[in-house]
Order: sequence, then C-alpha cells, then structure tokens
Amino acid sequence: MTRSTATTRLRQETDEIPDRVAMQVADRRDDFERAGAALRRHDPQMLITVARGSSDHAATYLKYLSEMTAGRPVASIGPSISSVYGRSLRLDGAACLSVSQSGRSPDLTAFQDMARQAGALTLALVNTSPSPLSTGADIAMDIGAGPEHAVAASKSYVCSLSAMAALVAAWTQTASLGTAVSRTPDRLRNALSCDWSALVPAASNARSIYVIGRGPGFAIAQEAALKFKETCQIHAESYSAAEVMHGPIQLAANGLVALVFLSRDEARPGLLDAVARLAGSGARVFVADPLGEVASDGRAITPLPCIAAPDPLLDPLCQITSFYRFIEHLAGALGFDPDAPQLLNKVTETL
Repeated sequence: MTRSTATTRLRQETDEIPDRVAMQVADRRDDFERAGAALRRHDPQMLITVARGSSDHAATYLKYLSEMTAGRPVASIGPSISSVYGRSLRLDGAACLSVSQSGRSPDLTAFQDMARQAGALTLALVNTSPSPLSTGADIAMDIGAGPEHAVAASKSYVCSLSAMAALVAAWTQTASLGTAVSRTPDRLRNALSCDWSALVPAASNARSIYVIGRGPGFAIAQEAALKFKETCQIHAESYSAAEVMHGPIQLAANGLVALVFLSRDEARPGLLDAVARLAGSGARVFVADPLGEVASDGRAITPLPCIAAPDPLLDPLCQITSFYRFIEHLAGALGFDPDAPQLLNKVTETL
C-alpha cells in the first residue's frame, strides 16, 4: 500500500493540538466549573466510565486523576451489560462519565440511560454537540477539538485529557492544576518538535512492541499501542510497569521492542526498574523521559526527547503529542495511509 507525500490529515490534526487545547481553556471553562460544582453537590462515592477505543484510554487517565486527586475510585464498565445483556446496576451514589468523539454509539447511550435510571449523576464528554449522548446526559461537556477527519484520533484524545484535568481541577477546587492546564498549550507546541526518528528503524522491523506506562501514563501507553496497530499494522500491547513483570517480560528474550513513558511522580522508580529489567533481558528499550535523565547505553536503551508539562499530572499530554508526530512518520515510512486504515471507519457504532 502506498501513500503520497502530501501532508496527512493525521499530521494536520496533530499540529492543531496546542491551539485546540488553548481554545478549550478559553472557551469551555464554565462548562467544567458547572460540572465540577455538580460533582461536589452529588458527592459521588465512586465514578464509573463508559467508552470505547481512544475514548476509553482517555477514561483511564480520568481514573488516575480522580483516585489521586479526589480520592474517589473509578471503574470502567463494559457497555454491553445494558446494550446486550439488558441488565441494570445499582448506581445510587455514583457518577457516570460517558466519553465519545461522536456521541452516537448506541451501546454508550444505552448504558448512560440505564445509569441515569439507576440513580447515577450522568456526565457526557463529547466532541459533537448536540448528539444522543450529550442530550441524554445530566451534564454535557464539549471538548472543542473541532472536526477530526483522520480515522486515528489525535487532537480529540489530547483534548479529552485536558478536559478531564480541567474537570477534576474544578471538582476538587485544585487551583494549581487548573492553572497548569491553562499553561499547557505552550508545552504542547514544544512537544510537536520532539524528534523520535530514532525509534523508526526498530519499530519498522518489530514483530511486536510493548508500550509501558504507569498511573496517568498508562492511559497513553494504551493509546500508543492502539496507534501502532491501526496506523502501521504493527502488533503492540500496553502494560503497566508492574504487570509486564508478571509473565510478559518473557518475550524480551526474543529481541522485543519496548516504548516506555516515564513519569515524574512516585511511579518513576518502578518504571526505571522496568527499563533496566527489559533491557537486561534482551529488549530494545526506547524511553520518553520528561526529566531527560535517562541516557543511552549504546546498546539496549535509547532516550527519546520529551517535554515536561507544567504539572507532572499533565506530562502524558506532551508525551502522546510527540508520539502522534512519530506514528504519522512511521506509517509513511512503512507505506501506509494513517488517515484511512483499510478495515476501519471514523465513526464506529456498536452494541
């Protein structure tokens, strides 16, 4: 499969990320404040999320933000429990956040309807308003990413993350996090300039790739693994730095390629240990470190340039933005069109 040398939509939409987040900060603050106030009034004992694909990976980010900042546990629930199996859950005292680019998938709307009837406060985070999901929620928030034409999500994913950070900042009244979100667009512009071409030869020849993260960074590990599959037809799996040690590390002996998203929080020592153990077991390890402390060993470990966000909780936004630039380049090097994978559609409606 060949592609032209014209700029892809994925590249164009990735390049929009800083401006779209800046516009979200300027135009959507009242929406997040309103939703945060509703969460304080409702005072949920737990949150549940319902989403698919990249939106579900964004929900993983919300999980860690909520648990680390608000002290509320978050569980991702499969929408089939209502759309296929027709069951209801006991959700009084809970809040349900549905995340979707289109807001149209029947399984998500069915689950949201069930959650509302079961007593949950329902919130929808969408990139299309109005939509069935947004109109059916108690509170709807538009991420403001604008039209996204490439099948592979980019700006809608990052705008989902920034919206979630703004929502949690409003909910918990953490002014420092809200301020950090407003300062993130400049860092995202710098992230667009990070050159990850060192990863291209190894990824091009890889039979399989592990993408490692932990905490908030696990959300972008999930997203990056999906992008390897859908844009480059490369098998990739995401693991936490702990989970990869429970069996999956065995494949490192076969010359595995691993991409590790380091953090600046309490998970950093475990992530660094994973880097060392993977490299020592035979894997080629590429490390995106916002502190820039990991050096090449000339053999198994290769650092990738990375931008630190204004707050460590926001580092994943910068890391995944740099990754999107890389994956668009890798797809072109392999002769694929990242805008239109053969078996995929932009909007997928499932039950």
